[in-house]
Amino acid sequence: MKTIKLSLVAAALCSVMATPALANTVQIYGRAHLSVDSLDNGVDSGTNVSSNSSRLGFRAKHELDGGLEAFMQIEQNIRFDEGSGNWASRDSFVGLKGGFGTVRIGQFDTPLKNVRGKVDMFGDRVGDIRNLTRTSTAGATNANIGNVFDERYRNGVAYTSPKFGDFVFDFHYTPHNNTGATVDNIQESYSMSVAYEVKGFYAAVAYETFEGANGLDPNAVRVGLYYDLTSDLRVSGMYQTASDVPGGDRNVYGLGTSYKMGDYTLRGQYYVAGKNDVAESGANMFVFGVDRNFGRALTLYAAYAVTSNDDNANFRVTAGGRDTQLNTVTGQDAKALSLGVVYNF
Repeated sequence: MKTIKLSLVAAALCSVMATPALANTVQIYGRAHLSVDSLDNGVDSGTNVSSNSSRLGFRAKHELDGGLEAFMQIEQNIRFDEGSGNWASRDSFVGLKGGFGTVRIGQFDTPLKNVRGKVDMFGDRVGDIRNLTRTSTAGATNANIGNVFDERYRNGVAYTSPKFGDFVFDFHYTPHNNTGATVDNIQESYSMSVAYEVKGFYAAVAYETFEGANGLDPNAVRVGLYYDLTSDLRVSGMYQTASDVPGGDRNVYGLGTSYKMGDYTLRGQYYVAGKNDVAESGANMFVFGVDRNFGRALTLYAAYAVTSNDDNANFRVTAGGRDTQLNTVTGQDAKALSLGVVYNF
């Protein structure tokens, strides 16, 4: 019996080795991003360790006849700080690519979220722009305000066009952004963008809307861009206007910059959340930092961020891509000093 099993294993290995080298490709990848942070909620402060969008992923693709390619990805969040994780909690999908473009089905970022990711100088760090685009005022949480853009929608069906010149169109439809089956398609959502990108320049406009609570249909228009003034100096900016959300319409806008000096990169950004229908409900966020780069694999960084809140606002400085977040006391300023390490594999 043992001889038979060994023979079957050998036959299977020979079969795999006989497959054309380019027909199947499987990749294991990931990121370990951790930071040690001094966090201040406006009244008290403490020292914390945070795992920030750390991940483990698996990708596979298979070349088909007619120039088609089938592909899949499974990606999960890994809590290096607390020793836990959620399987397939990040972008996980199956898709088909060809001359017609790319189609994906699964759970993944929306086109609106991707625009922010391209221009955010502090993505997944303290001072991430999502501190202003995903939260509200007076103690409200994302669960009850219906003002959550920058999300990863469930049950998504998406199409990405081939390049038309340097333009690309993205469309994402979610019939039901929840778990289980539905008969009424509550929480239906749409997200789309048009982007223009060449070396050293990126500009995009995106629109997103979804069915929210209390008869509201929150929607947002977002414009983002970056431009490399030199090979070392980049400037970026983003503007978002959100409508039909609890508390009233709100605009978020700002600028960022980065400058490379050999193995070091200096970066900073300043963003403003305008007030909504509630008086004294706006905020200003400023963050600056420095990276020490050791190639693509390793980056060490330091960053300091402050979110200055109006009397009725409680925007954070630790939201967006961070697993350890600290709520801000309403009307107080949130502060964070962060020392981080990012290891890509």
